[in-house]
Amino acid sequence: MAARTNPTVVPAQPSGASFEYRQSYWKTIVAAGLAALGSDTVLLVLARIHLVRLTGHAFVAPIVVAAWVLGLVASVGGFAWTALVFAGGLIAIRRDALEVAGRPYAPKTPRESQPGRLGNRIRSFVGLPREGQVLRLRPGEQVEIKNLEAILATLDASGTLDGLPFMPEMAAYCGQRTTVFRRVDKLNDWIHHEGLKRAHDMVQLTGLRCTGTMHGGCQANCRLRWKEAWLRRVNASRHSTPPDAIQTALVEADLYRLSHRTGGDGQPGYMCQATELASGTGPPIGAEPGHVIRDFTTGNVRLRPLLTGVAIACFNWVQTKRSGAAFPYMEPSTSKNSPSESLGLRAGELVRVKPRARIEKTLNERNRNRGLSFDREMLRFCGGEYRVAAVLERVIVEATGTLKELTIPCIVLEGVTATGEYRGFNPEDEHIFWREIWLERVNPTAPS
Repeated sequence: MAARTNPTVVPAQPSGASFEYRQSYWKTIVAAGLAALGSDTVLLVLARIHLVRLTGHAFVAPIVVAAWVLGLVASVGGFAWTALVFAGGLIAIRRDALEVAGRPYAPKTPRESQPGRLGNRIRSFVGLPREGQVLRLRPGEQVEIKNLEAILATLDASGTLDGLPFMPEMAAYCGQRTTVFRRVDKLNDWIHHEGLKRAHDMVQLTGLRCTGTMHGGCQANCRLRWKEAWLRRVNASRHSTPPDAIQTALVEADLYRLSHRTGGDGQPGYMCQATELASGTGPPIGAEPGHVIRDFTTGNVRLRPLLTGVAIACFNWVQTKRSGAAFPYMEPSTSKNSPSESLGLRAGELVRVKPRARIEKTLNERNRNRGLSFDREMLRFCGGEYRVAAVLERVIVEATGTLKELTIPCIVLEGVTATGEYRGFNPEDEHIFWREIWLERVNPTAPS
């Protein structure tokens, strides 16, 4: 359900600290604007000199030509960089004002490129690098999941392909046709706190999530990842070997057996794609810009959201270097404890996400409430109204593989997933978990 702005919300007034971080924002914006203006002026002067020389047919020494070219490149690069910082600062100021006022700014359009658009034609011309990729699938392409026997033949003795487990819940989808949702060319390894890592030959498929039925009834409903070796294009010719001729080392029952473990304390545990998050991935990407370019060429991110995310990242980089406040900003807490509130929410109820200022009061010094982090990705939804999709009571703890019964339930809202914009466009698209204290019921009799 799309977010709606509540017209009755009274904007919260920023505190003194808020004025401080906004002053930091404005200083960077003004400095970037002046630098962009300076770079533009230098660019115009160099262009004018070039035109005069050409018109007069005057001889120019090679060293002068080299200096002119270097100056031109530097001024173009400087203008582009400072313009991005300037734009990122303005976006930060606008979004911060919306957060303070309790008005959502979550995107209403998909970040992926839609099939048939001009951008996809450009991407088809540019093509994708062939480094180990099988099908080079793009968002929107139609695929068919291969039969189970063909997939089992690709797995090693641990039930994985290049470190990615084929989970028993995935067997039910074999033979189905669907579309590619996103490529998974990188993953955020938050378990080992190593940030984005390079991934290969993986995609997410539209609508296919883990039911958790073979993992103790886990309710996390994670989006499944699929190796391209497990898929075929719908319009591709079929040359696959008949199922009875495929030699498989595993059978379906092995998938269930391999997904169950016993922890060091003797307690039952599980293996799934979430617990093996970083298996088979490459080293951390760090500041390498190639992954952002890849997001555009693969169709994972359209040009507008891409430029928005890059502009904010450039602005935050400058803020970090000058010890200023990064965006999004949240007032730090000094509290050791966090309060709790029970609303008894049920699926289908309409709720509103509280404004940022009210949520900040519920967090401890680690930015958590009763162990659950309030991530900066969640700020874009503050003030929005959504239906409760599910109330989670048990989930697998990815770091340990154990199934945890939640004493305080987590709420999942319809259509509310992580966008990845503040995380290097991480493609995982997982549900965001909310505490009830961060939400409030919407009066069903109130006018919409």
